[in-house]
Amino acid sequence: MDAPNTKSDPAEAALRQYPELRQMYDEFSNYRPEILPSKYWEELNRKNLRQLAESGYENFKRTLARNYFTWIVRPLNQQNRFLMREAGLWQSFKIITSALGAPRHEHLKRKHTIFYNMLTNLLWAYVEKNDSNGLLKRIEEPLEGNPPRVMRDGRLISQDLANSLIEYDAILHPQLDRREVRTILELGPGYGRTAYVFLNLQPACRYILVDIPPALYVAQRYLTAVFPDRKVFSFRSFDDFADVQQEFDAADIIFLTPNQLELMPDKSVDLFINISSLHEMRMDQIRYFFGEINRLTRHYFYFKQWKETTVPFENETIRESDYPIPTDWKQVYRQQCAVQHKFFEALYAL
Repeated sequence: MDAPNTKSDPAEAALRQYPELRQMYDEFSNYRPEILPSKYWEELNRKNLRQLAESGYENFKRTLARNYFTWIVRPLNQQNRFLMREAGLWQSFKIITSALGAPRHEHLKRKHTIFYNMLTNLLWAYVEKNDSNGLLKRIEEPLEGNPPRVMRDGRLISQDLANSLIEYDAILHPQLDRREVRTILELGPGYGRTAYVFLNLQPACRYILVDIPPALYVAQRYLTAVFPDRKVFSFRSFDDFADVQQEFDAADIIFLTPNQLELMPDKSVDLFINISSLHEMRMDQIRYFFGEINRLTRHYFYFKQWKETTVPFENETIRESDYPIPTDWKQVYRQQCAVQHKFFEALYAL
């Protein structure tokens, strides 16, 4: 995949504005054909670059984040209907009334502000109701990235934080031995919402984020800002793992492009995570990454995907049964996701 080269293109403006981002795009020349971004992600990345150029990194939680797992859905969407049943009539009425009267968020249309506020508050109420471990008291939404200001009991809340806490709880299943989880690798972490939760709630863990730009650039800048005291292995091009191993092993947070996975040593990851991105790939890409997951992972693999989706521009449908799970992996669970019922999630012990 080539970086945009038209000077009038907003995408090219973003690459000129953020030199580290251009370095990440230059790494595409080292990708195998089967891991180059799908046509869908080529198109989505043009949109992401345009948003970076027009609104800046400083506002990414109101722009780019909506291209990952921040939902702007209509009031009768499945998620809202389920969450309103969980919240009950009176609490749902208060949340809807509050959303209708809230001021418009900058970078969001008026109706999108209402939709965002409604789902965010309903989702937060669901997490509060099911927060048996008291996680909400131990974490808060960072101001970095200028999240839409939705307050609950005097605290800034967000969909991304609520969803990440639900996923965190699902990943750290009672049958998962937390003592075995020291090094975590997430493929396709977006801007790093899940990494933020793990690094807060499991401060002894190391977290490796593997993604394509511009997501990798945003994640690196974001997590470096919110964890200024952590040792960071910033993205750089390298051909031999031995050249970077000392710094890599000393780092708490590590940023890699997908082609660099194959340079990592076998069985060097305790927990491998993928949330809502494998289903946006072609089957040849999925098979490649499952090979790397099997090679790199010592203990556990968790993934969360659409039960069925057709990859835009690729004319390829990916179903839950299509994922090439090796026969020697032990299934810990496989279930419908708690809130997004068109998703499934699964945890495997390797």
